[in-house]
Amino acid sequence: MAYRETPRTRARAEHRRARIERAAHQVIASGGFESASIAAVAREAECSAGLIYTYYENRDELLGIVFAHAAGHELAVVEAAIGQTGDAGGLVDAVTEVFIRRAVIGRALAHALLLEDVPSTVQIERRALRRGYVSAIASRLEELSTSEIPAEVVARSLVGSISENLVDVLDPERSPPNSADVESLIAALSTFARTAIGEQ
Repeated sequence: MAYRETPRTRARAEHRRARIERAAHQVIASGGFESASIAAVAREAECSAGLIYTYYENRDELLGIVFAHAAGHELAVVEAAIGQTGDAGGLVDAVTEVFIRRAVIGRALAHALLLEDVPSTVQIERRALRRGYVSAIASRLEELSTSEIPAEVVARSLVGSISENLVDVLDPERSPPNSADVESLIAALSTFARTAIGEQ
């Protein structure tokens, strides 16, 4: 007789998957993708490695799913910040501030999401996240800015410059930046972006 999934078994499976994905997220947030072996995730989730393989074909599939969930959350935070701005200058200030402050607070996770060498499944999701950031920023800029520079060009430049300036900030081998350095970086990047769109 063929196995038939019931609502109860489906709910149990969804609960187990959610627990495994939360565990993987915790491992990544603490030590990056490199630390997220199946064994490490199994320990965090308090389950067997075999159970993980029941739900995911391999480690890369699990990491891709976890990245997509984390990326979706980060994109939603940026979109919310953008939605509260009333002019182009305020938009670039808000984007810069939310990016930098969240990265500094969660350095290990930010390094993993933005900079760490990752499997191809995760890299696909990373590119999608970057496109999401650019699209959200460009769409709002088109509503707010009168600059002759295309909104998408400004958005790509803003995301790129923030990412590049976070390389040293998120370096696991370096000490966390102090508050003065964080404020200085936010101010410098905001000034750069405001200049690009003619907002002083």
